[in-house]
Amino acid sequence: MVAVPDPHPSLDTVRQPGLTEFKAPLDYKTRVKASYDAYADRDNGGTPARNPAHRTEMVKKVFELLLQGAREDDRNKAWMAAMRSGNRAVTRPFVRTPRGAVVPTLWGMHALEAGCGGGAPVIEMLLAEEIDTVAVDISRRQVDAAKGRFPEATRTLRAVWAEQDMMDMRFPPAEFNMVVALYSLMHLEQAEQTVFLHRAHRWLKPGGMLLINFPRDEVQGQVIDRWQGMENGLMFKSSWGEVKTLHIIRELGFQIMVQRVTGDDSVCEPSFMWVIAKKPKPLAPPKKEEWVRRSRAHTDAEPLAEDPMTVQGLKDGGVV
Repeated sequence: MVAVPDPHPSLDTVRQPGLTEFKAPLDYKTRVKASYDAYADRDNGGTPARNPAHRTEMVKKVFELLLQGAREDDRNKAWMAAMRSGNRAVTRPFVRTPRGAVVPTLWGMHALEAGCGGGAPVIEMLLAEEIDTVAVDISRRQVDAAKGRFPEATRTLRAVWAEQDMMDMRFPPAEFNMVVALYSLMHLEQAEQTVFLHRAHRWLKPGGMLLINFPRDEVQGQVIDRWQGMENGLMFKSSWGEVKTLHIIRELGFQIMVQRVTGDDSVCEPSFMWVIAKKPKPLAPPKKEEWVRRSRAHTDAEPLAEDPMTVQGLKDGGVV
């Protein structure tokens, strides 16, 4: 049975897939923020994106899936037909292929990246597709560096930036077509990761896509001192691991579209699971004609006047 996400997911309301004995230092997020700030300063603005090639590949795959969903959307089908017939009063942008076909674009969709770092490559790709973007990172230096890379998008509010803990983000339901959290989910404690996934499900529009990655092995909590060789550097990571994280995602009702692994234990590179998951659209209720067809078949087999699914029952109920 699919669990119904709590309307206001929190540590007090979300069911966890296991118990965590590890207790993270109370100030670990403050120190992680300071470490990323210092690292960005040391690198003259922005931490280099980890595994940029795979980030790029996975974001492109999300774009493909979103476009596929847009092509299948009934409203888009009607708009595309209107555009083909010469009607220019269309409320969504489309393009014509070299062969003359009319197809939707990603223009005007809405994305969130939680843990945007210096903005490359994900924010760069989103803005190139004219997707309105909210970018959040715990590090002020990272956010400032990213804003400096995209001044026009910042000025026109196509990119909105926030220096914020992922757990402090608040958005209305069905706000985004795409939620991305790469190499950021692992900086939350295990229980917080569960809450974030519940919230991401709530923030996504039906048909929207979640793109995340996380360590394949379960890690209740690990504190890394002198991170990147910095005297006061500290980093924290945890993960429910592959089995439990996928269980959480499926239990929420997500449909897993892509599932890949990167990393090589032979060279001390930890394995990460990359997942693209779709929030399915709700099933449409049967059309009135379908209800009548089914009820007539039922009536022919076993006429029951008081049965609300008979034709007469439907008429009495005001459906037909």
